[in-house]
Amino acid sequence: MAQFIRLFKAGKPITIEQGTNKFRLPLFYAIPKEMVRQEKSYLDFPRCPYEPIWTDLYEKQINDDSFLQLIMDSYAFTFWQFIDVPDGKGGYKRMTESFNHYSGDFPVWTLCYMALSPIQEKIGRFGYSFQNLGRYPRGKEVPWQSYEDFASEIAAVAPEIIKEQNWQPLIDDAWLNRTQEDYSTFSSRAKTDFYRAWNHSRTKIGTMESLDPDESTAESVALGRENFEDEIISKLRIDDFVKTLSPRDQRIWELKAQHYTDLEIAAEVGYSTHSAVVKRLRHMAECYDQYVQNEYEDYLRSFD
Repeated sequence: MAQFIRLFKAGKPITIEQGTNKFRLPLFYAIPKEMVRQEKSYLDFPRCPYEPIWTDLYEKQINDDSFLQLIMDSYAFTFWQFIDVPDGKGGYKRMTESFNHYSGDFPVWTLCYMALSPIQEKIGRFGYSFQNLGRYPRGKEVPWQSYEDFASEIAAVAPEIIKEQNWQPLIDDAWLNRTQEDYSTFSSRAKTDFYRAWNHSRTKIGTMESLDPDESTAESVALGRENFEDEIISKLRIDDFVKTLSPRDQRIWELKAQHYTDLEIAAEVGYSTHSAVVKRLRHMAECYDQYVQNEYEDYLRSFD
């Protein structure tokens, strides 16, 4: 990819350098609304690319770390789902495990983030390039595309990227030699359900992920625990757990479920930084996991 993009309008040139957040604008405009909602403030970012490209009016939003993080997470999450991994029988299968089960040190997880630049090179074929967006006149908006269309675009380019980058041998080796360290210490079935409740996983994004019941991993739980969690979650609901939280934590939960950013939540509940909110969310997830574990132990004792 070129080190910069140079555009011309009415004889006036503009140069956008690679490595800047602004360089990722075409990727932003391809992301479906369901995913942008995870960073609520960017729902109001102009859908007309004229001013973000040709003026400095939106430089502050573009240069915020959350803008780049939103883009990286959206593409990495989706790219992950179109990776083929060894099936243990000499062939391949489509990725079935959850992106959230693995740590940032897992090589396959890391590759998903490395795919951002190769994706940008290819996504222009679907209309998301500076050359195309730069032609939009003032007032003309880029329509939101559905998650299905977005996923189809990533599905089309993922095999090309993996082949061109020669990533498949690395994927095979990493997948066949997974260790405990490759899994996130901040993941369990209970925690996954907890996060999905925050993010309203009834959206189409949630339907893209599934767990292979035959997959054996260091983070797998016993079938009895899985069946119990299905029962306990439907029976007690997460709402029952939320009632055990402090009033402030309940408010954090409520705001998170409404897609407020961590920074907005911090301001709302009186924290000076968003990192305090992140710590509380992690604490709540840990407490919820223990809550389910305690209920499970009570369930087992009922058979004594």
